[in-house]
Amino acid sequence: MLKILRCGSCNRMLAKTSSASVIEIKCPRCGTLNHQKAMSLQTCAPLSANCGGHHGKTSETTTGSERV
Repeated sequence: MLKILRCGSCNRMLAKTSSASVIEIKCPRCGTLNHQKAMSLQTCAPLSANCGGHHGKTSETTTGSERV
């Protein structure tokens, strides 16, 4: 279910979000910085934590002589 985030000052719709722990959005209409926290934290680790944490790196490594 999407949650609608509105500016606390002018009530303009700023975003629709399904999950975020903390979000800050500056309203383009009135310039107010709106800060929203999640009601509860996720209990599962992100998928990248279960994949070895390589962040897209391959197993091949380069040596100093191979660098340009």
